[in-house]
Amino acid sequence: MWPTVPAPPRPGGSGAGAAGLAVGRPVPARGRGAADVLKPCALSSREPAARCRARGSAAPRPPELLPGIWADAGAAGCVATLLHDAAMNPAEVVKQRMQMYNSPYQHVTDCVRAVWRNEGAGAFYRSYTTQLTMNIPFQAIHFMTYEFLQEQLNPHRQYNPGSHVVSGACAGAVAAAATTPLDVCKTLLNTQESLALSSNISGHITGMANAFRTVYQVGGVTAYFRGVQARVIFQMPSTAIAWSVYEFFKYILTKRQEERRAGK
Repeated sequence: MWPTVPAPPRPGGSGAGAAGLAVGRPVPARGRGAADVLKPCALSSREPAARCRARGSAAPRPPELLPGIWADAGAAGCVATLLHDAAMNPAEVVKQRMQMYNSPYQHVTDCVRAVWRNEGAGAFYRSYTTQLTMNIPFQAIHFMTYEFLQEQLNPHRQYNPGSHVVSGACAGAVAAAATTPLDVCKTLLNTQESLALSSNISGHITGMANAFRTVYQVGGVTAYFRGVQARVIFQMPSTAIAWSVYEFFKYILTKRQEERRAGK
């Protein structure tokens, strides 16, 4: 049996949008990480954590604490998203415009200069609120689903690679599927695709509400879920790898720390 390791809420990967509204191609996700911002919860209300470590297994968390633990995990994902997206939104805009079908840009610098010259600095943050609207629910669902599945598959919170891979993959899949409509609208705001622009009276798409209306005009309800299968298939291995690597290094570092303490 693997040694026990404490399990505070952890960082996770987030999904990036499809490359275009019409084609719904998956694109590489940006790396997303957050430090362990929450203190570890008590392993048991009846037994001190030190005694649990001493006997080599942690007691499952009391059921009455679980809703609070899941809520804290979701809050951790939300807070981690705010500053990350503020820094990375311009890069997301450039990446998506370069990945469009028949993109006129050959280099990153060409894209940055063209966007700045033709649309101004505000174009790099045109989709920021929509980005947050998508990524905050994504991370909240991602973290809470992972914590929920860990309670089901690994209630003693031991280092168990199989449970980390399965929980991470399922958490990424659920979060990706649930936020696909927001992802489609965010991608449309970033790319300003000609097909969608032709159906827009103003000739320019601004704001999430406008993006939602335009998507519906172009493809109806099904357009909101275009590319959902590719998005889920992409996210499952991505989040499974991210969580398993995180848990592995946490296990190694915690083990070394416990060995140092034991040697004193």
